[in-house]
Amino acid sequence: MPPAQDNERAAAILERRAQGLLALDEALVELADANCVVTIATVVAERIRVQPDVVARFLDADSDEPISVIFRAAGFSLNGFSALLRMRRRRNHGSRNATEALAYFSSLNRASAERILQQMVPRPARPGRRFR
Repeated sequence: MPPAQDNERAAAILERRAQGLLALDEALVELADANCVVTIATVVAERIRVQPDVVARFLDADSDEPISVIFRAAGFSLNGFSALLRMRRRRNHGSRNATEALAYFSSLNRASAERILQQMVPRPARPGRRFR
């Protein structure tokens, strides 16, 4: 069983981020090192405009590809993604070795990751103009 999230530590990290003391990638690294899966899912979900449970589901998935796409679409760096992979491996998730997962992440640019994300996670239709 993975360790429970330390909500106080997660709150402290987010507070330092809000004060401008941590860059987003640095906050991700600290959250991943602290195994703050719920907070990571929430932060990433806000950046890519999906529900946190969608991100959480991919964080717990066996494959590294979906989470690579999500984190590249969210604009994270290789360093932040590497910390996330370490967290996933500690939680016994991930089907590839870390080198392959990092290479896949590196091969994605943000625009292509956003297009792939649209196929992975359908977004609800926006109200407004309708076509007949």
